[in-house]
Amino acid sequence: MAEPKDSFGRCVAKPKFIDRFYEIFLASSPEIKPRFAHTDFAKQKDLLQRGLTMMVMYDGGSETAKMTLDRIGESHSRRGGINIPPNLYRFWIESLIKTISEFDPKFSPEVESAWRHVIQKGVDYITAKY
Repeated sequence: MAEPKDSFGRCVAKPKFIDRFYEIFLASSPEIKPRFAHTDFAKQKDLLQRGLTMMVMYDGGSETAKMTLDRIGESHSRRGGINIPPNLYRFWIESLIKTISEFDPKFSPEVESAWRHVIQKGVDYITAKY
């Protein structure tokens, strides 16, 4: 069975993984790039890596990961200041899958399916707080 944590390890071992994700993501929709106009990308890249780790851990039942996703959900909600409407997460998901497909040499339909399950579960949890 394909394991997203193994795939994630293969991806983040490559220094350009997070940079490439943001290239793809920022170009994915005209609605995305303006939301990052005043972003500290050094910090943002670290937050993305941690957030992805938490999504993988959340899928495994981690309470620590659930608490972190609670904070992400609150900060990304309409009340939390970042205000990311749930419909925009599809661009994030597709950008992530595309980036993983480029960086994971073992990417396959099974790896993609496993990732989609993990990411959708995390996104559903986060967007429920919107």
